[in-house]
Amino acid sequence: MSPAVESAFDERGTRTISVASTLERVGRMAANVLLPSRCLACDARPVEQLFRGGVCNVCWRDLPRADGMRCVLCAEPLAAANAERCGRCLIHPPPFRAMRAAAPYRGTARSILLAFKFRGADYLGPRLGEILVGWIGAPAPAPDEVTAVPATGRSRRRRGYHAASVLAESLARRLSVRFAPDRLRKVRETARQSGLALDRRRANVRGAFRVTGSPPRRVLLIDDVATSGWTARECASVLAAAGAEEIDVWCFARASRDDADRDEFPRPGSPS
Repeated sequence: MSPAVESAFDERGTRTISVASTLERVGRMAANVLLPSRCLACDARPVEQLFRGGVCNVCWRDLPRADGMRCVLCAEPLAAANAERCGRCLIHPPPFRAMRAAAPYRGTARSILLAFKFRGADYLGPRLGEILVGWIGAPAPAPDEVTAVPATGRSRRRRGYHAASVLAESLARRLSVRFAPDRLRKVRETARQSGLALDRRRANVRGAFRVTGSPPRRVLLIDDVATSGWTARECASVLAAAGAEEIDVWCFARASRDDADRDEFPRPGSPS
């Protein structure tokens, strides 16, 4: 019998259990107990891929990068090669200096963010923050504080956490900048932006946010994903009205207008 085969036979020719197959079986049992049952993004089993925080290494590796021509103000993909700003920013210049995103809202970036937002995977925040800083680079000049696009109390209670705040806190720690979790408050319920047509999203968030206290001069505003960008605009607008002079917006992923139109975030109360 080939030495490559670990199966052994005793003197009577009876087949004994191989050492290799025993170790493999024990390893699979341990992986199924100690690791998440499946990758949150691609549904692979833990014994088939190595995991890093509930997501397999293949999915982290395959995260798409923001590519092509993008608006210098809001990071919306541009159709014209010689354009610098999208039509929305030409007509309605944003109250922030610029929006930056690490990834487009598609592929594994979309799958990971849906798990982060709706499937209880708040522990993905530090890894997402690490990628965001690594791909975008540290902001210059450094902000005076980091804060997040807020959620209503009802939304926090339903999910048990707020994804944008988890990401913002991770980024603040990584950048060694003060985190201001309560700088912005959402003062009224709004319809899900992802469930509305683009032309209704601006009105949906108008007047929905308030500033607590006096913001510093430079503020870094964080959201997990930007679609139309109107939520970030409204938040930046009230920050500017309260005294902030330089507001930058970071989000992990930026959706194109096509992505925003066909967004498939789970509805409140729906299975995740």
